[in-house]
Amino acid sequence: MRQLYCFLLLCVCLNLSYSQVCVPDSIYRDSSAGVYPKPITPDRPNGGITKKACINRPYDFTMTVIIPDTLTVPGIPFLVNLEYAKINPTGAISNLPEGIGYECNPPDCKFLKKTQGCIILKGTPTSANTPKDYKPIIMLTMGTSFGPIDISYPGPQFPGEYILTLLDESCNVASKDVYLKNNAWYPNPCDGFLFNPSNHVEDVKLINSQGQLVQFEQQINGAFEFDSELPNGVYLLMWRDGELKLSQRIMLMR
Repeated sequence: MRQLYCFLLLCVCLNLSYSQVCVPDSIYRDSSAGVYPKPITPDRPNGGITKKACINRPYDFTMTVIIPDTLTVPGIPFLVNLEYAKINPTGAISNLPEGIGYECNPPDCKFLKKTQGCIILKGTPTSANTPKDYKPIIMLTMGTSFGPIDISYPGPQFPGEYILTLLDESCNVASKDVYLKNNAWYPNPCDGFLFNPSNHVEDVKLINSQGQLVQFEQQINGAFEFDSELPNGVYLLMWRDGELKLSQRIMLMR
């Protein structure tokens, strides 16, 4: 009897440990199918992975998965009956910093229709990483009445970008005297032209998602123009305004 009791207690503890991997965010309870927060797009410049990671510091970020019984797929003119969505428990999310992995609730990463689940990005980024913007992509398999459909999220059917910003070990963007300023440059997203109301802007640096300096302007007169050869995407704009060093994330959408 004691052995049976211990076995049952162990099962309960294991179930509790699984349920505590992550918890779906109730704010998305009535949302359409998808992974939330949804990727960054021109209509959602503040979406995506909103928590930054730092080298050699523990990190976690929970994404909520909503699975209804029908799905609207861009390019298909009717609703698709949905049975489940799943990802492989390992290797299904690419472009993560080394040291960060993921776990699911449910543990097998198979989300049945009319349910909510979650994926948690977690781990400690190692010093082998370069501080920059990483762009995770989730490989999903959708179980439909037509058979399984493999989808990249984000991808052609669901455009946008997830951006996980990895900072250095001190959790700085570039140096200790660089501060983030959200609305200095406008419009954002932009079509290649940006404006800043300050009269003291100089040393403007444009950094791409790989951490590379792609454009530099020593002095400007209230406006900044992206080089015509630069592709669409998210960039980090860094500049000096008087004694301050500032930075702002900008989305280019021509």
